[in-house]
Amino acid sequence: MPDHRTVRGFIIGRLPFSNTSLILRTLTREAGRLTFLAKGATRPKSPFAGMIDLFYLADFLYAPSRSGEMHTLREVKLVEAHLGLRRSYASLIGAQYFAALIETITESGAPVPDDYELFAKALAYLCDTDITWRAVDRFEQRVLELHGIAQANRDLPRAFHALHHKVPSLRADLLRQLAPTPPRD
Repeated sequence: MPDHRTVRGFIIGRLPFSNTSLILRTLTREAGRLTFLAKGATRPKSPFAGMIDLFYLADFLYAPSRSGEMHTLREVKLVEAHLGLRRSYASLIGAQYFAALIETITESGAPVPDDYELFAKALAYLCDTDITWRAVDRFEQRVLELHGIAQANRDLPRAFHALHHKVPSLRADLLRQLAPTPPRD
């Protein structure tokens, strides 16, 4: 029987897998980005029912994969649901963009404590406050600083282009949501 591990993290993505299972992408402090297979998660009497939704903070008990990056999820204990995100569509898209940005710039399985803390602060902020251009800019600049690619007068798209990274497409959707307020130059 494989050893089991527990880690606390945010659910930053979920995809259907078969008729009753889900693939969860998570961001954790200690283990970085992890992918879990939640078998039977969509069944009516599943122990995962109500425990796995986007941006939930939870404790995950899982069996590590012997090969590959998809681990088997055994148990979930919900810590924080971040329901304040659901009050504003723009804030929800902002949270999705922030998660996509971190996924783009980090490697799977590598500890990312600073990215985790930044994301946690961003979610707490978005639960209480409507997202603004300034908040998006500050988050992007902080991500660039954390990864050593920040430069004066260089925005995220230019920095990513220079590194041959693709800017998450959610950025354009978010900017359309914030269109009444022009971005800072």
